[in-house]
Amino acid sequence: MPAHTDTASSLSSGSTELTRTTGGENRMLAGFMLLWFIINSLQAVFLGIDGDEAYYWMLSQHLQWGYFDHPPVVTIFIRLGESLGHGPFFTRLGTILLSTFSIPLIYKGLPEPLQKIRWFILLYAATLVLNVYAFITTPDAALFFFAALFFLKYKHFLSNNNFGNSFWLAIAITGMFYSKYHGILLVGFIVLSNLKLLGNKYFWLIVLMVSLFFLPHLYWQYLNDWPTVRFHLIERIAKKYRINYTTDYLLGQILIWGPLISLLFYAMIFKLKIRGALMRGHLFMFAGTLAFFLFSSFKNTVEPHWTMIAGISYVALFLSLINNGSEKFRRLFLKTAYCNIGLILLARILFLIPNGPANQIKHFRSFSYARLWADTVYQKANGTPVVFSNSYALPSLYKFYHPDVQTTGYNDKGYRKTNFNISDDQFLNGKDVYYYTQNPDLKTGTGLTVGTAYNTGRLLPLPAYHSLNGLRITVVDPPKEMKPGVPQEMTLTITNKREQAQVLEPKLRLDYAFLIEKYNFINADTSFALPEKTLRPGESIQLKLPVKAPQQAGKYRLLFSFVNDFITGNFASNFYEVTVQ
Repeated sequence: MPAHTDTASSLSSGSTELTRTTGGENRMLAGFMLLWFIINSLQAVFLGIDGDEAYYWMLSQHLQWGYFDHPPVVTIFIRLGESLGHGPFFTRLGTILLSTFSIPLIYKGLPEPLQKIRWFILLYAATLVLNVYAFITTPDAALFFFAALFFLKYKHFLSNNNFGNSFWLAIAITGMFYSKYHGILLVGFIVLSNLKLLGNKYFWLIVLMVSLFFLPHLYWQYLNDWPTVRFHLIERIAKKYRINYTTDYLLGQILIWGPLISLLFYAMIFKLKIRGALMRGHLFMFAGTLAFFLFSSFKNTVEPHWTMIAGISYVALFLSLINNGSEKFRRLFLKTAYCNIGLILLARILFLIPNGPANQIKHFRSFSYARLWADTVYQKANGTPVVFSNSYALPSLYKFYHPDVQTTGYNDKGYRKTNFNISDDQFLNGKDVYYYTQNPDLKTGTGLTVGTAYNTGRLLPLPAYHSLNGLRITVVDPPKEMKPGVPQEMTLTITNKREQAQVLEPKLRLDYAFLIEKYNFINADTSFALPEKTLRPGESIQLKLPVKAPQQAGKYRLLFSFVNDFITGNFASNFYEVTVQ
């Protein structure tokens, strides 16, 4: 206990022991950055790749201004790292650098009274989410980096409204928007915390610059029929609400910010007195982000790390609690912080142990076993292209570990859309492929079995694969209402959106489904033949189809699909809201 008391005293604000020189502070900050870089680099070298990381890597092979799921910044940093080589370390190098250089941006962006380097280092190292996404490559590291730049420049802007600070704020906001759409939360909550900004001419200059910088992405969305907007605002179908969506989210917000120190934070945050526009912005940002995703949990599942953009505000608010807290509070923080750091380091080590306890968690098995799975598929496929069913991770991991293969993902109506739904799949058109499925009922007893600790599935032979991403279905004058169980004739337009001709073969049939909730739909009783015709690029045909409404009244989303040989129908049309009554 005396040792902790001495440490707390040496770190407490206002004490002579904490009198710091700029040189000493900078040396400590640089030393922490170097240690951070080394630890995360070692983790990146020795830990296998995750499915999400492989997916972003696969997207990075074809750089564009946008993708179905996210804007492009994560893919750019992957390409920069991979310019030095291929492998988990190079895929993650951009993320490691971004997370390392986020540290000084956050520190220098704090109000001066909170710039106590020892407290900052302890808090930063003890926060779980900052450790995890310091090397795992997702859009979150770039979003976090640009958010850190934003708060640094917002601090400068509050004391000096000028073009230079406005320009850098525009760069930071644009960087966030090109990283992940969650960046809009930070901008929105900062404006709410300081409504005077709306009357500031430099604020509107920032809006103008960001709008211009973001135009290339918006143009990409336009060219591709706004796929991201459609998915998130129109097509995303929620599952039936379960209470664990909300409880898991709340527990997650304890875990990712701590877990131990976060309990201290939540217990004391209501006693914090906020002064100044910068700290008021941090309070709005943290509370607003957590409230936003809490509300979202009543509609669908929410990943705990989606609130990571509020991490900079968490650091600022926690340091304010420490700075203004009692000696008892500081001693308690020290104990829990050291415990947290120990637990985080232990977890990092456990993940590196082959066949270790961390691999018993299904969600984490890809780190250790995905390469063996990819090697097994590669050997069994023996050079034949593989089309993976209902997964963005599997084709990406397969391609990551075997860059020479030809592969893609095929998402049917029982899954959801990914970038594989809008990517060019013509390179497989007409080729004999294997269809990898985890569905045990599909063509039971046929194909080659792949069984590993990471994933189990079967490779089913599929001759002359038909690429479908270029064929789109639209409904002419779609009905808003239908009568239960009564067929209604609808006029469909089938258009070839690709630059290559599309043959409507007999193996292709047309069907429809009424979606109730995610993974739950009422399919058509039968599929329908298509006219045997070759559609030139841009050419369309129309046909009439009897569509039978479900027997049960309710609100549905009507989706039309192409059945591709023995594969379940895909997402060939938009979703049409229909009320059956």
